[in-house]
Amino acid sequence: MARCTKTRDLEVHHKRRDGGGESIDNAEILCPPCHQATGTYGVPGTTPPRFSQDVKDRAMRRAGNQCECTKAGRCH
Repeated sequence: MARCTKTRDLEVHHKRRDGGGESIDNAEILCPPCHQATGTYGVPGTTPPRFSQDVKDRAMRRAGNQCECTKAGRCH
């Protein structure tokens, strides 16, 4: 499965806004265009809790410091 190749200015995205919390399981590393292409980006509603720096660091390592989007060119 192809991934977005961006490795700079990466952001941590909440996969679920409700009930996912700030755990590593709810974290996804995305570049800004891929983050903005998610269905929940900028949508009014409950703001999920912020990720701790530890979770951000672990998510970044898990992602290999690369965007995790797999939409193969449809994200931006």
